[in-house]
Amino acid sequence: MAADERTAASQTVLSTRTVFVGLVLAAVMVGVSAAVIFGGGLDTVALENSDDEENTQPTIVDVSGNTTVTVTYTTADRETDEFVVDGVAPELSDSVNGWAFVDKSALPTALERRADTRTDSIVPVGHRVLIGNVTSSTRQVGTATVTVVAPAGRGVDPTRKSYFISEFLSPYSLNPDKQAVTVVAAPDALPYKGLTYADGTSYVTIEAFWDGDVGSVWLHETVHTRQSFTLDREMKWFREASAEYLTYRALQEQYEQVDDSDVRARLDAVPDYHEARLSAPSTWGKNPVDYTRGVRLLYAIDAAVRTGSGGDHTLFDVFYAMNQRDGTVTLQEFRHIVENHSGDDEAWIEHAITGPGQVSQYHDATDVFVEG
Repeated sequence: MAADERTAASQTVLSTRTVFVGLVLAAVMVGVSAAVIFGGGLDTVALENSDDEENTQPTIVDVSGNTTVTVTYTTADRETDEFVVDGVAPELSDSVNGWAFVDKSALPTALERRADTRTDSIVPVGHRVLIGNVTSSTRQVGTATVTVVAPAGRGVDPTRKSYFISEFLSPYSLNPDKQAVTVVAAPDALPYKGLTYADGTSYVTIEAFWDGDVGSVWLHETVHTRQSFTLDREMKWFREASAEYLTYRALQEQYEQVDDSDVRARLDAVPDYHEARLSAPSTWGKNPVDYTRGVRLLYAIDAAVRTGSGGDHTLFDVFYAMNQRDGTVTLQEFRHIVENHSGDDEAWIEHAITGPGQVSQYHDATDVFVEG
C-alpha cells in the first residue's frame, strides 16, 4: 500500500449492488438526462497530447499477448522497436483490446521519461503503467484537473465517471493547490478496491460509481488525491476516516437518493471497537478502526462545526484549512482548526481521539443534517 494508506478495500461493510439504475438516478438528480449520459451525447475522449513535440516522442503502437506481453513502440527517431514483459497476470493484460498493466521498471529507456507524465498510450498509476489502448475523460473539480482512464473493452465509461466525480465534489473546496489527478479503472486482479499513491494517481477496481448505500470508491480515492496535509502519528486515522466520511456527506448532500438516515445506518451497522484508541494504531489489531470509529467521530465533529458556526462552516472547511498548513497537523492543531470553525471549545475531541470508549457523540446530532 502506498503512502502509508489503506483504502476502501479494507472497509468491512460495503454494499455493491449498484449499477445501471443507480447511475441513471444520479444522472436525473444532477439534471442531466439519461439520454445525454448514456446515449452518446458525451463522447469518450482519448488521451491526447497538445505538445508540438509529440511527433518526436516515443509512442506505443501495439500491445499483444497475455502473461508474456509484447509491446511495439516507435522511438523518438521514428524507428519501430519492441520489448517483452514476462510474468504479467492474465487479468492485467488484454491482447484483444491491446493493453496491459506493467511495472514501470519494465519500460525501456526510450519510454522511461514518458512514464512520468500521462500520454495517449502510457498512463502512470503508482509503480505501474497502463500501456496501450485506453479511453479517458478530463474535468475540472475545484482546483484539480481529474482525468478518469479506462482500458479499452472494459465496462467503465470515463466520461460518465468523471462527470459524476465533478458533480459530487465540485461544490466543495478541498485544497487550494492546483493538481492533475489521474484515476484509472483497473481490473479486480489488483489487491484493493481502490488505492491512491503519493504522486496523485489512483486506481479503482469497482465498476459501479455508487455502492447503492452511502459509499463510492471513486469519490473516496479522489478525496485521497486532495489530501496534501502531513499528519502526526496521533492523527494518522484521519486520512482514511476523512476520505470515507466526506464521501458519505457529499452523496447525502448532492444525491436525493441518499439522506442522513442512510449515513447513520451505515455507521450503526459496523462495530465501534470501543477498546481501541484512534491515536494508537497499535491498539486496532486488524480492525478498520479508522473506517468505523474514525468516521463516527468525524460525523460528531462535523455536527459540532455546523452547529457552532450556525451553518457557516463544515468539516469540508476544516479539511481545506488542514491542506493550507505547511507543517505537520498534530492532534492539538487539529482541535484548534476545528475550534476556529465552530467558535466553541472542543476539548472533548482530544479525549475522543486518545481514549477508549464508544464514540456516542454522533447520536446527539440527530437534526443537524436533516434537510428541510
